[in-house]
Amino acid sequence: MNNKFIGSRIVLVTFITLMGAFGLNLTAGQFFAPLHDTYGWSLAVLSLAVSLNMVTWGIFQPIMGKGIDRFGPKIVIAGSASLMGMAFILCATITQLWQFFVYYGVLTAIGFAGCGSMANSVLVSRWYIKKRAKMLSRSSMGMNIGQLLLLPLAGLLIALASFRMAFFILGVIMLAIVVPLVLVFVKNNPDEVGQMPDDYAESFIVSNHNATLKEAIQSKEFWLATAGFASCGFTLYLVTIHLPNYAVDLGGTKSLGGQLLGLAALASAISMWISGQLSYKMGKKNILVFLYIVRLLAFFWIAMSPGIWQLYLFAIIYGVSSMPIIPIVTGVIGDKFGKNAMGSILGFSWFIHQIFAAIGVFLGGYLRSVTGNYMIAFWTGGLLLVFAVILTLFIKDTAVTVKDNTVTS
Repeated sequence: MNNKFIGSRIVLVTFITLMGAFGLNLTAGQFFAPLHDTYGWSLAVLSLAVSLNMVTWGIFQPIMGKGIDRFGPKIVIAGSASLMGMAFILCATITQLWQFFVYYGVLTAIGFAGCGSMANSVLVSRWYIKKRAKMLSRSSMGMNIGQLLLLPLAGLLIALASFRMAFFILGVIMLAIVVPLVLVFVKNNPDEVGQMPDDYAESFIVSNHNATLKEAIQSKEFWLATAGFASCGFTLYLVTIHLPNYAVDLGGTKSLGGQLLGLAALASAISMWISGQLSYKMGKKNILVFLYIVRLLAFFWIAMSPGIWQLYLFAIIYGVSSMPIIPIVTGVIGDKFGKNAMGSILGFSWFIHQIFAAIGVFLGGYLRSVTGNYMIAFWTGGLLLVFAVILTLFIKDTAVTVKDNTVTS
């Protein structure tokens, strides 16, 4: 072909999109203190908005997935990023508690559902098959970099200006940077510009199998992958939301939690790159089993760790296995069920992931209030990860057989 393959451009745009989407959605904790100081809203009430955000995000994953299958990733990602940006600008105007619940808990979550990991994973999967895991890992590094850059930026803006200015500028970042990049540079499929996945005709043959959502749900392979992914949701958000408070419980400063999450994000970014490079040689399933085992060890460690220094080691071990699980699971599902209904299939898997994420956040807070510590919550997360390892071992390395896999050129 004479025209240069633009797959790398797609990966770059998804990387930037995920930087903005995850960076914004995970800044909520930064606004708790100023909202409490300004309006007297309690931590418990503000945490409910975070739980609402996660549940709403999960509910809208399958809906956005169907939209992607029907209209393509480009319009869904651009529209969702626009909604997310506008929701943050609206957050800059809040004076009533219900407004925070609507703007952040609902509107931001709906936008995040359509421009977060699932949507961008589907887009990258349409452009790559043989290199899918590697490119998904590269684009997904945006999730970590977004946390490393935008969370400190939010804190800085709050400290130097106000929480309203922080909300406003973060919203403008989505509207002025992310949305135009998607609209200008993204193409839904390689064939729109006369290209093929991976820029190789052989990849077109490899992608010969495409399952429907119904066929996927009826497949044992789907539920093995999704059940393991559910444990990822439970443990990922248990740590993300409750690690800062646990650090304070152990005698750390209020800023220690942010430092630990930043360290975990850095370790995750490095791991994301390495796992993507190794997935083709070692196989996605083997990498996924390894990552689940690493997170399992991290949870057993924190459950038995009574001191501050142990938290730093936990952050590194946990970080290695935090975000990298997401692109590997996406690659496994994409390889097994093809791209035609991947939005719907992956969206349903993400829905289960988010339900368990909400359970993890709630259970962590509930058990902390009842027992005075997080030990039972951490041991529960470790037990779920044991099941994740076992279930993933039973995933077959072959694609799922579908009724009609005929491809016409």
